[in-house]
Amino acid sequence: MRVFSSDTGGKFFLPYDRLILATGARSRKLGIPGEEARNIFTLKEMSDGLRIRNFIDRYNPRKAVIVGAGNISLEVAEALRDRGIETTLLYRGKFPYSGLEPELGPIIVKELEDRGVRYLGEVQPRFFETDGQKAQQLVTDQGVFSADLFFVGVGVIPNSEIAREAGIIVGKSGGIQVNSLMQTSEPNIWAAGDCCEKLHRVTGQPTLVPLGDVANKEGRVAGENAMGGHSEFHGIVGAACVKIFGLEIGMAGINEAQAKKMGFPVITQIVEGTSRAGVYPGASPTLLKIVADQSSGRLLGGNWIGRDGEARKINVLAVALHQGMTLEAISRLDLAYAPPFSPVWDPLLIAANLLKRKTGNRQ
Repeated sequence: MRVFSSDTGGKFFLPYDRLILATGARSRKLGIPGEEARNIFTLKEMSDGLRIRNFIDRYNPRKAVIVGAGNISLEVAEALRDRGIETTLLYRGKFPYSGLEPELGPIIVKELEDRGVRYLGEVQPRFFETDGQKAQQLVTDQGVFSADLFFVGVGVIPNSEIAREAGIIVGKSGGIQVNSLMQTSEPNIWAAGDCCEKLHRVTGQPTLVPLGDVANKEGRVAGENAMGGHSEFHGIVGAACVKIFGLEIGMAGINEAQAKKMGFPVITQIVEGTSRAGVYPGASPTLLKIVADQSSGRLLGGNWIGRDGEARKINVLAVALHQGMTLEAISRLDLAYAPPFSPVWDPLLIAANLLKRKTGNRQ
């Protein structure tokens, strides 16, 4: 393997018996003029966060514009508002976070606006106007937005070029193809983390899920196997959560639009309730939407939003999805109950009981 030293600039050959590729991913760019200005930031590495903080400490920006509305962009919006910076968030879709069900969108937008974040959806950036060093304005199809600091959070790209150049198979997603052993198409090379594809247990298709916990699990498997052991990583169900000011959002599986696109006969159920027994102090509104396959009754996914533990409650759906559970099986789960933690009928049990009536597979 030929190696380039960033310290000395020299190149040398490094022999190996077994190799693990853990090259990660890099922030995706907008690909528009002016994007290299020094007050335009992305956030993928710790060093990126330090650069943003140092810029804020040094220049005391008053206005910020964020492009994108995924996990990182929403968290950056909260952090900027906590620093007292006037913040505008622009997104290509109607509502934040493309993977969420549309019913959650208005709730998220209201939370952002209540916390002082200006949100505009269905916006397409055109170019940045700069003074040669700093960007001063972002020109879009919906107007011009001025700021002292710009942040771009529009996803990541797997760093799979080294694998492709070595003749290793790279999937259509751009991630390195691996099997359950995290082994690539080259038997003595493994890959783990954001640079490689993961098997989605709900769809059966390879996908990209750049999450730290997933990368850690894959790295453990790749390392054990590269050392002569035997371990397997059996894929993901897309479980994730995010905090947006006071809101908690959990998601797992696929949403209604994705399920329809993949040809599933889709049925859905929305349940609006409270996070605890209604008479107990601290009870707050909660909304759960689940998606299932009508023909088999198998759960396909769900979104949960509220202010009282919804991010953790999504793990019940993640387990159900991992095990391929049906609505019938979910409706019979013995979930813990006490007034400080849940209503007598958990929203998931209500949703499963209501939705199983729409299937042709009743028991």
